[in-house]
Amino acid sequence: MPAERDGDAFDGDDGPLFDLDALFDRDYLEFYQQELNDDVSDDEAEVIAMLADLQPDDRVLDVPCGHGRIARRLAQRGAKVTGVDRSALFVERAREDARRHGVDVDYRQGDMLALDAAGEFDLLVCWFTSFGYYDDDTLRATLRRMHAALAPGGRLLLETMNVHEPGLTDHETSHTKELRDEHGTHFLIDRSRFDPLDGRIHCRRVIARRDRPLRELEYRLRLFAFPELRQWLRDAGFRDVHAFGDEGELFRVDSRRLIVTAGR
Repeated sequence: MPAERDGDAFDGDDGPLFDLDALFDRDYLEFYQQELNDDVSDDEAEVIAMLADLQPDDRVLDVPCGHGRIARRLAQRGAKVTGVDRSALFVERAREDARRHGVDVDYRQGDMLALDAAGEFDLLVCWFTSFGYYDDDTLRATLRRMHAALAPGGRLLLETMNVHEPGLTDHETSHTKELRDEHGTHFLIDRSRFDPLDGRIHCRRVIARRDRPLRELEYRLRLFAFPELRQWLRDAGFRDVHAFGDEGELFRVDSRRLIVTAGR
């Protein structure tokens, strides 16, 4: 299986795709904090609980859990939640958030590529387009690990971008996020294109902050039409695979996001 080394996502013989640790860092948390606000996180946790038919004491694995915005909310519903993320910064933020809200969540620093659980969970959540940052063989192997982590009758909820979104084109487009603080206005600029031949978004990111050096990085993200992802999940051993939109509605071409549910 292709390996991860020194923070890089590898693509077989083609070398490193990008630096994951540079992509998911303090800048990411700060620029995305408005988009991932409390109202959004509350709504997403509600959809997860509904689609998974979440029950008190369900054993839940949130991987990667980021800074804990979903894991903490599922724990507040009575679930026994474990959150795993490769970023020490994100895990510490998640622990602080749980302490602040008086919630018990078992947060661990680790990589979902190394997931090594056997039938331990009733629900596995992989949220906010966290699946897709590796080559296809590695992604398929990760689905098999996710399947193994679930108890019989367990469910997977995997959320990602809708590949049918009109904004995805094969010519480069630009999107900017702004962040304002005591140092002034800062910018995160993504110039991205979708390559229909490899099914990936190719993005060049520039982060311009008044108080820090200019940063430039690149990343790629695999997207899926539902029939393809459904077949991957079936190949990994899952059954009863279904597609929904971001509000839990039946998935449509114009759905903002794609949520896939699958059973073990």
